[in-house]
Amino acid sequence: MLLALLNLDRSPDRLAEFVRVNGHLGTVTRFAAVDGRTLDPQILVAQRLVEPAVLPTYTPGALGAACSHLGLWAKAVEEARAITVCEDDAILHRQFPALADGLIATLPPDWDVVLWGWNFDSYLQFDLLAGVSTCLAAFNQATMRGGIDAFQNHAAAPRLFRLLRAFGTACYSISPKGAAILRSHCIPLRPMPVWFDGLNREIPNTGLDIMMNAAYPSIQAYVGFPPLAITENRHEISTILSP
Repeated sequence: MLLALLNLDRSPDRLAEFVRVNGHLGTVTRFAAVDGRTLDPQILVAQRLVEPAVLPTYTPGALGAACSHLGLWAKAVEEARAITVCEDDAILHRQFPALADGLIATLPPDWDVVLWGWNFDSYLQFDLLAGVSTCLAAFNQATMRGGIDAFQNHAAAPRLFRLLRAFGTACYSISPKGAAILRSHCIPLRPMPVWFDGLNREIPNTGLDIMMNAAYPSIQAYVGFPPLAITENRHEISTILSP
């Protein structure tokens, strides 16, 4: 499976750090992420990629990130092959390639997307026991940031569960079918508030991951738990949250 890394041309430091912490991955193909600072939102509106009503909630970085992921989804569809997408702040388990491939091999052939990691400053919701109960999980982002070496080297034995809600797109695998479904679902970018049980409120559409959440329950979406990828999720240096 193609392992695709999204990285801005103006962020060579983030590329170097990704290579440093993920040197165990083998072949990773870098794709230049779309720089939101260079986008003209009105052109995106004219191209029907974006509805004007969503522009107040999307930073330039969020627009660029959305276009970057949508571009890789188009590649999955065009080449009829699954892609594992990594953002350049993702930190992957040392056995990620073998474990991820093995888990995907257990899925039905119509799987759409598998989330390997999520943002630890919020909640994850998945179907713990089909027809019995969902699970709402919370995490400690501060201790996670101090346990990166332990995470990468622990004896991982994750399972796949049906995904309902999660913030972030640091690392996931997507099939050609899933890419086509999610492109159709997310284009045009538009207001799409999504209810999060853990937060007990609707979250406005501020990024592509919110729109993906709206689709998760109705598609073949899965999450690996415990995760095979983490992100420090440093808001202060985020290229998505920055104006």
